[in-house]
Formats: sequence, structure tokens, C-alpha cells
Amino acid sequence: MPDVEIRRWNELASGPRRDRLIADIEHVFFSSSARQSFETATEKAAFRERWLGRYLEHFPQHALVAVDKERRAVGYIIGSLEDPARDPLFADVTALAHFRALTPRYPAQLHININADWRGHGLGARLLAAFSDMARDGGAPGVHAITARGLRNVGFYLANDFVEHGAVDIDGRELLFLGRDLAR
Repeated sequence: MPDVEIRRWNELASGPRRDRLIADIEHVFFSSSARQSFETATEKAAFRERWLGRYLEHFPQHALVAVDKERRAVGYIIGSLEDPARDPLFADVTALAHFRALTPRYPAQLHININADWRGHGLGARLLAAFSDMARDGGAPGVHAITARGLRNVGFYLANDFVEHGAVDIDGRELLFLGRDLAR
């Protein structure tokens, strides 16, 4: 695999390249998202805040960034270790109410995105392993991701020891709760 280093966001965010790294992360975020169009700039900003911004602001200690040899962000994993179904910060995520019975077993949540040019090199698995280690060390018994059936990331999660534990239809879209045990 090409030279890529996984660093904690807290370490990188205090450096002189912070603004460029945020721009890189936003590029990875928007180019990797299943949603590619927005009617307004306000709608796009709200989407960014919901799935990226709140994690960087409220849980920077749990964010990991993959940087290449030029110190450009080519991927990241963000999340929290606390049960989001019981955290008012995530009250806007409708699916969590449907999966509330599952989140105590898999309280740590994550979102991972990799620049398209860097996919298929094992970087996602490395980020996932580093986040899982951090969650385990933080006392979480499991980690989860919520995604839609049919998206490319479902195969990634299943290949990395996640198991489908639930599904719910919301607005004509089947959302999956995928969990991974973190027991040693």
C-alpha cells in the first residue's frame, strides 16, 4: 500500500495545515456520500453538519484521519463511543429510535469515507481496526454503522466482521443496523 499514515484528528487539527485538512476531509465526505445533490447551500451545510461536522466538533478525540506523504487527508473515520440512541445530540437521526434496543450492545458508532483513488488498498480496514481498538480501549463492547441496503459500503462492513442485526424502512429506504463485537 502507498505511504499512508493514520493520525488522530486532535493532533492534526492544531497544526498549521488544519484548514487544508478540513477541505480535504470535506472533499472525501461529499465525493463518497450516497447523496450527491442539494437544492440549496443551506441544505448542503446541514447535511455536512449532521454526518461530519458534529463529530469533528463534539468528538474530535475519536476521529482518525489517513494522510498521504504530502500530508493530504485521503480518508477518515469519525464517531463516538457513547450510545447515540440515548444522546440528545443525535435526536435528529430517526433510525436510532428504531434501533434503540441494539445500541447498548453496540454503542460506539462510526462513519468512514475513503477517497475513491485510495479504495481497495486496505486503508478502510486499517482505519476501522484503529477505531475499533480505540472503542474497545474506551470500554465499548461493540461498534455499529447504519447504512442503506444496496450501498457499496455494506459489503465493506460485512467483510470486516460486521453482522446485520436489524433493518427498518424509513421513507421507502431500507436502513440496516450493522454491528461488530469488540470482545478480545
